Formats: sequence, C-alpha cells, structure tokens
Amino acid sequence: MSLASRVIPCLDVAAGRVVKGVNFENLRDMGDPVALAAHYAAQGADEITFLDVTATVDARATTYEMVQRTAEHVFVPLTVGGGVRSVEDVARLLAVGADKVGVNSAAIARPELLGEIADRFGAQVLVLSLDVKRAPTTPSGFVVTTHGGRTETTLDALEWAREAIERGAGELLVNSIDADGTRDGFDLELVRLMREVASVPVIASGGAGSVADFPPAIKAGADAVLAASVFHTGELTVGDVKDALRAGGADPLSDLESRIAQVAWNADGLAPVIVQQWDSLEVLMLAWVDAEALRRTLTSGRATYWSRSRQEYWRKGDTSGNTQQVHEARLDCDGDAILLLVHQNGPACHTGTRTCFDAKDLEAVRAAEAR
Repeated sequence: MSLASRVIPCLDVAAGRVVKGVNFENLRDMGDPVALAAHYAAQGADEITFLDVTATVDARATTYEMVQRTAEHVFVPLTVGGGVRSVEDVARLLAVGADKVGVNSAAIARPELLGEIADRFGAQVLVLSLDVKRAPTTPSGFVVTTHGGRTETTLDALEWAREAIERGAGELLVNSIDADGTRDGFDLELVRLMREVASVPVIASGGAGSVADFPPAIKAGADAVLAASVFHTGELTVGDVKDALRAGGADPLSDLESRIAQVAWNADGLAPVIVQQWDSLEVLMLAWVDAEALRRTLTSGRATYWSRSRQEYWRKGDTSGNTQQVHEARLDCDGDAILLLVHQNGPACHTGTRTCFDAKDLEAVRAAEAR
C-alpha cells in the first residue's frame, strides 16, 4: 500500500535567489528560497527539492547557510543538489538539515562516488539527478548532460541510470532538458523508458504547464512529479496538482477504500502500526489505528492514530509540534500490521526522546559498532 504520489516543488537557486528560465537559460528571479519553501510546505508539498543550478558551473559548493535556514523553516523532506563532489559534501549537507542529496556531474566524472555515498549514508539518501536530452545517436535516443544541461556526455541515459542504481542510487530525478521550462508537458517517453529500467523511485521533471500534465506522468511510471515555475508564479498550487492526480485516477488514493479493506483488522477493529523514520529506517514508536484513523492518515499525509486508553483519535504533533509527515504505508505479509515510513519532526516519544525504544541502548550499540 503506497501513499499518494508525491508532489515536489523545485527551488532552482543561483546567487541566493530562486530562479527559473527555459532550457536552463535566461534565468529570472522568482523569490527568496526560504520563504518559497515554507509556502509550499504549507500547501502540502511532500518534499522540497533545492538545486543550486550554478554551483557546478561556478566550481563552488552549495550555500550551506541557505540550506540550514530552509531546513529550520520547512518540516518536510528536503533534497539538496548542486556542487556535491564528495562524501564530505554529503555529510555537511545532512548535518545542516538536508534529508537527501542529489548528485549529477561529480558522479559522471567519478562513478565510484555513488557507492561511497550509499555505503556511508544508505541508498535512501542518494538521488541521482539526470539532466537528459534527446540524442538519436545513442541506443535509447537520450543522452546525459552535465553543468545544467550545457555539456553533453557520451553516456546513454538508460545505461547510466542502470549503472547508477547498481552502484547505490536510491532514487532517480529525471529532468528533460528539452522540455524544461517550456510548459508543454513532461516527456512521457523518457519517463516510460526510465520506469522500465529502474528498480528505484523515478521523479519526473521538466515541462509541467498545467494540472493536466501531471496525471500522465504518473501513469507513465513516475513515482513523483516535480515542477517549479507553475508553482512560483502562483498559477498552480500543490493542492491543485494533488486534486488533478486523484481526479485523473493516477493517485493510489483514488482506490483508498479498497486499500483500507485489505487490512486484517483485529476483533476490536484495530491494527498495530510500526513507525519508522523514512530515511534512516530507525524504529520510532508503536501505535494503533482503526479504519478511520488510517483513512485520515492517508488522505492528509499526517499520521493519525486511535488511542485505546482515551478512546479518541489523535494526530501526531497537534499538541507537541512533533509532527509525522507520512511517506508510505505498507502492509505486512498477513495484512494484520501496518508499517508507516515517516519524516519525524522532533522527538517521537512523549518522554522527549527521539524514539519510544531505549535510545541510550541504541546509542551504545551504535558506538560499539563504530569501534
């Protein structure tokens, strides 16, 4: 059972400002990245992607201070890319608040970097960013580019995607340079081809111009849709896109009731929920839901549970501020237990600790493993 297809606003940043152009050229100012990120989070964005589009070109690192300020104001997962060249760059980005890190040019220059990042931080942290152009000379008809689409490589896009996944990439951000900024719709052929070769989630990017463009991308195989200018100009909201996905039958929530019916509820009409941090897979807590609590969780994207002691619903974070943004819900093999993968903001336990399980014991185990 998967949560709704993700909708991801993208903040392309140059010189500390959000910018947008056509085919990565003629960039124009679209606003402050921190303010825009907070605005999209309030609209219900599932994630925010933050790309420094000139970091590689200018041979400089992503602005860590800006990432930190954004993370302090946005409590949805933040993916950061641009100028990431080493494991140390990834460590620093994670330390200042990034949840995932996008890599493009540096991985092409040295593919071993992908394995190094995945081995140290896990594949769930590593997003391979592909800026792809049509190229009839390649086997698939698509070639990988670098430096914001300015430089073509000799890499066939599908072959590079396969290799990157084998080396540890946990997600593919597939941006069509040909479609980028044109508002003519996503490159559906590119999305379909990537879906065929990818065993990891695929994010479709480049070309969104109206709500009608998003459902076809999901139906073509994308797990998430990313857009920039249609959000920055205010023409569309995140909610508009989610409504379009549901109406178009492209969203798993369009079949919500049949999914809830798959749960093998116990005699009290309840099922246990194991809650994990989505990126580290750290087990945070155990809770219970009935059909209505699960319905509220899946439709809102915020974890809602049933209190057996108080006999009432409670949404995580409403009183404490320690919210849980839900990424995915899965049933176990018997259908009688639910796994929630969440982005936990603050402590999960009412005692103020990160996890309801003995954090001190976990810290001791990790310290012993590190030695």
